[in-house]
Amino acid sequence: MKKVITKKLLVALLFGLLTSSVVGNNFGNMNRKTPLIFIKNTTGKIIYEKPLNIQSNNIQDIDFGYLKNGYYTLEINKDFQIEIKPFTVISGKAIFHPKAEKTVFKPVIRSNKNKILISKLNFEVYPMKVDIYYEDEVILSDIIEGEKLIQKIYTLRKNKKGDYKIVTKVNDRIYTRKISL
Repeated sequence: MKKVITKKLLVALLFGLLTSSVVGNNFGNMNRKTPLIFIKNTTGKIIYEKPLNIQSNNIQDIDFGYLKNGYYTLEINKDFQIEIKPFTVISGKAIFHPKAEKTVFKPVIRSNKNKILISKLNFEVYPMKVDIYYEDEVILSDIIEGEKLIQKIYTLRKNKKGDYKIVTKVNDRIYTRKISL
């Protein structure tokens, strides 16, 4: 158990160093948002959504009594990661399954002038698809495979001013970021 906690702490520190070095290189800050809590049913439909209050443990504040008996997942969606906590509701009480919990790291997408930096911790080594759109037209499509730490820089043409959209697909999830040059 101590080894797992130590590894998670080490990963968090390494990821923090990675992102802080990126910020130190003048890549624009991502829009910081309040973490959110989601409850999803077995089909993936969101049936509950609430902002996470950092000062208190909102998970304890959730009333599971309105949920029907069945299997659900609670997701804590933060800036760079999503914590997934599966649970079962029986007679209004939630029974969490700690052995099935996992953390999914989101891709970090930053921009500086005409450069786009995409980084992601990818321990399961899932392929990541990257599509870059210029005014709703795909101008680049890339698949990154076999890397536990993804670090990719794409250079856009300086003379192509306008709106860009970066769409990444990994871990059966889609992440989107819009930028303007």
